[in-house]
Amino acid sequence: MADESGNIDLAASVALYGILASAVLAFAIASFAWGRRGHERLVRERGLPLLGKVPMEAVYAAILPVGRGLARIGVSANAVSLASLAIAGSAGVLFAMGHFGAGTAAAVVATLADALDGIVARESRTSNRFGQVLDTTIDRYVDALLIGGIAVFVRSSVPLLCLTLGALVGAFMVSYASSVLRELKADDSRAPMRRIHRVVYLLLAASLVPFVELAFPVAPLALRLAPVVVALGAIAIVGNVSAIVRLLQAARIPEPASPPVPTGALGQKSSAIDHASTRIDPVVTRERHP
Repeated sequence: MADESGNIDLAASVALYGILASAVLAFAIASFAWGRRGHERLVRERGLPLLGKVPMEAVYAAILPVGRGLARIGVSANAVSLASLAIAGSAGVLFAMGHFGAGTAAAVVATLADALDGIVARESRTSNRFGQVLDTTIDRYVDALLIGGIAVFVRSSVPLLCLTLGALVGAFMVSYASSVLRELKADDSRAPMRRIHRVVYLLLAASLVPFVELAFPVAPLALRLAPVVVALGAIAIVGNVSAIVRLLQAARIPEPASPPVPTGALGQKSSAIDHASTRIDPVVTRERHP
């Protein structure tokens, strides 16, 4: 039974890499034939180390027609957002059970659904404040479900559990720091460990676990999860450091200048009160010192 589940996880990882390779190849052919076109959604995102933006642009180009089709048949962006949350919940359960291949496949679908809701909202022109709040809220829950599922699986190892919880804190703190800087109208587009990068690192690492388990079936847990351990370590360290640096940056942003105090009738009234106080002061003095 364990071998069967391991084969399913391995097959899921192989299928994911095949789909990604097909998307990148199709994107490369289209770019060569018609020219490369950057998507507005990805303009402010940093590219992945060594890979740049090509994989992100290829995936976005592949799901763009899907989003347009969903908008055309009347599917709402909020429904897509809620679907991504439900699928992420199943991914978290699979991670908690140790099925990293199948869990990664479910998490990829949830992540794509999270990107689709924005496309559907723009194409159907139904973008609103409620949808933005819902999307942001679901993003936080998805982070918690994915990393939380891994935390449940490694709960027997205190070091791995602490590392996983550190990554969860780092993910939340990065998002919090970004929200603070956006509220202060500060540029946050070049910050490391943004959500799209965290998700890519985590899912790429999780998809490699079935291959490691195939090569080292009786290895210790930390070795079998080595790719995930590296990804969680990067998210924990870079994420928390990045959040602290950005929060310190936010604290150094000068406060807006106070509006000038109006003059005129109010100023004259204040002056009159001052004069009245001057006239009263000697009386008060005499009463204190008869």
